[in-house]
Amino acid sequence: MPKSAGGRRPSRLLFFLLLGIGLTVLALILRHEEGTVLGLSSHDFSRLSLLVAVLVFVGAGFFVRSMRVGEVVQAMAFWFMAIVVLSGLYAFRDDLALVGGRLLGALAPGTPMTGRLSGDSDPMAVAMVRSMDGHFGVRGEVNGTGITFLVDTGASFVTLTGTDAGRVGIDPSGLNYSVPVRTANGTMQAAPVRIERIAVGNIERRNIEALVAPAGALEQSLLGLSFLDTLRTYSVSGDRLVLHP
Repeated sequence: MPKSAGGRRPSRLLFFLLLGIGLTVLALILRHEEGTVLGLSSHDFSRLSLLVAVLVFVGAGFFVRSMRVGEVVQAMAFWFMAIVVLSGLYAFRDDLALVGGRLLGALAPGTPMTGRLSGDSDPMAVAMVRSMDGHFGVRGEVNGTGITFLVDTGASFVTLTGTDAGRVGIDPSGLNYSVPVRTANGTMQAAPVRIERIAVGNIERRNIEALVAPAGALEQSLLGLSFLDTLRTYSVSGDRLVLHP
């Protein structure tokens, strides 16, 4: 029994050291924008944390008699590699976030990506990846209801299909279809409405002019200029569209 208890002490030490380094990296990532952690600069905090981890491990090597020399060397090699890997992940966090954003865009087209996932220096920017058909689709909200839009810079207004209008609380049958709109399939008569709230990612706008298309005129609702023109800017770079509020 004493041998078993003594054998557990190194494993517990290993667990707590790994937990401590993980929490240190997490703190550095979360406090990166502020540049300080517990009153210390991020650089000084990371150096202090690494020094404490090394001192604890080296001290344990002297006091935990059940560890053989080979075990100490093996554990030190493991910790060295763990520190290198964690430091590398922290150093390349922006690149990893961009890769994660691209994977998310490929796996879930239309998902708006914000913050680091957007790959933009503006933390409020919202990005989306071009779909396989060459268009930019995005999942947004209208009056709290999820709607998938096709981003269309050629559309003067946000335009809802009759089905989507009904889903957000607008009765298509009670509208006045009096606004002529040119489309790729010809001219249609749309109904003017105002949307109380529309959101794409963390970008939210209220009281937006919009149209409702007659039944069968559109296959998908359009995110047009009545929303896009409220943004500071929007741009296309390769297969990514980035919206800046």
